[in-house]
Amino acid sequence: MNFKKDFYFCYECKKSVDNLEDLLFVEAGSTRSYCSEKCIEKYFSPITNFYEEIEKKLRKKYAVEEEDCLEFLSDVTIMEKSMTAPDEIWCHENGIKEETFCFIKKVAIKEERPFYVIILCTIFDTYPGYVLLSTITESKFLMEEFRIGTEIDVEEHFSEGESAEGLDISNDEIVGIEQKKSEILANHISIHSPADIPVENYELYNDYIESTMDSPDEIFKNKDKAGDTIYTYIKAFDKEGISFYYFVLCMRIDSASEEGQELIIPILNFPTVDGELYKSYHQGEQVSGALKN
Repeated sequence: MNFKKDFYFCYECKKSVDNLEDLLFVEAGSTRSYCSEKCIEKYFSPITNFYEEIEKKLRKKYAVEEEDCLEFLSDVTIMEKSMTAPDEIWCHENGIKEETFCFIKKVAIKEERPFYVIILCTIFDTYPGYVLLSTITESKFLMEEFRIGTEIDVEEHFSEGESAEGLDISNDEIVGIEQKKSEILANHISIHSPADIPVENYELYNDYIESTMDSPDEIFKNKDKAGDTIYTYIKAFDKEGISFYYFVLCMRIDSASEEGQELIIPILNFPTVDGELYKSYHQGEQVSGALKN
């Protein structure tokens, strides 16, 4: 051991972490990193409690302490859609340049009154990194309290993180990719076990995407019901003595460039410790060799 190496320390417990890839980040542009999900929860717990108290006071102000629509907070599909396809994004920056984001989406369900899904969060790779507060309300007055700071153009915000920048992809193909993402996510949620890694924690494992796609243990190719080719990248990892598999599901499209390049676009990525879920994706034609993505 000597000083001629990089040292990393958990922002919460100050534990030394040997490898950069073992750190967890939940904020873009921040050096705050953690050794485990437990430390992330511990660090943010007082902050989430603070925001929950503000919400209680605002609900009392507008006489909406209890609302039937709050039951949809447990609907993973609605919450995931609100994080990946919000109607509005707002960003508030405090005096020391710390940023808090708010995602807002209006949802209408048959025979239900329209309501607003509100997610106060940090940002990592354009998506919520850590949710500081999530709530639902039919009150437009309460919703407007969350329009904080400056409104961000939603399309520009998400285009900043697109890996397909500079590639020749038509608007119709972009729409198709987004639709395919929704279909695959809905199917994934339907077979996801409550005992597995929670869907809302998937963002904490984004650092494994690049390694999985660059050096996968296995790649499988399937055609879905719509006739689209889906590639499944699989790689095993071990973190703090816990083994898990990381999956990256990709869609193949043909570029309109002169080279006629085949493009592999990531659609869904997730970790799992569930053997049954692993079997669900571990099928199709096995592909050897890395694919250009």
